[in-house]
Amino acid sequence: MQAVYDYRYVITCSTLPAVFKREFRKLVRNRIDSSLDVRTGRCYAVPAEAQCRRVAVLLEGFRVLRAGGFTPETPWNLKSKHLHYLRSRWSTEGLPEQAVAERLRHWREFVVWINKLGLLPILSRFPREAAPRSRHTRAPGGALVHDNTLLAIPVLTEAIVMAALTEHRGSLRKAAHALGTTTGAVCHALTGGRVRDEAIPGLTILN
Repeated sequence: MQAVYDYRYVITCSTLPAVFKREFRKLVRNRIDSSLDVRTGRCYAVPAEAQCRRVAVLLEGFRVLRAGGFTPETPWNLKSKHLHYLRSRWSTEGLPEQAVAERLRHWREFVVWINKLGLLPILSRFPREAAPRSRHTRAPGGALVHDNTLLAIPVLTEAIVMAALTEHRGSLRKAAHALGTTTGAVCHALTGGRVRDEAIPGLTILN
């Protein structure tokens, strides 16, 4: 089964308010696909799966904040009290050091994105940080990818795309809009690299 990692779809699946998600998407749009190596000063490309992992961690953090009574109107409103609360929650959850270290990395990147470098010390006080993990498994339905303590990542699958296409009577653009992604990502999940018209016999896809 072909699964496509697309950070836009991860945002669509979030339960956060639509206005917040819209602002978050605009914020990450030109930042999510690259990262700065502070040791060398060079930017490097971030793979699609890592992009989705970062977005999932950040959105889950904002969801936890709302559940805890904090209501930042936009992602730009992140403050020190929010990060202290998240650190406290991670401690009480008993997460392994490696899992906490990974979340800290994602939030440090986000703080740089919003140019609030004064918040970085809050995200740096951790005894030992391990290298990022890449091992993952796919759930039976193919819609979620996870790795033990790592957060689940929604991924585009043929079944999800087919449901959207059926609902929108074969309109590729409308299906992509409903899924919050691009027509290219929808085609990739649907065809798995096959010729589009031959991928699903009997289904007419409209551009």
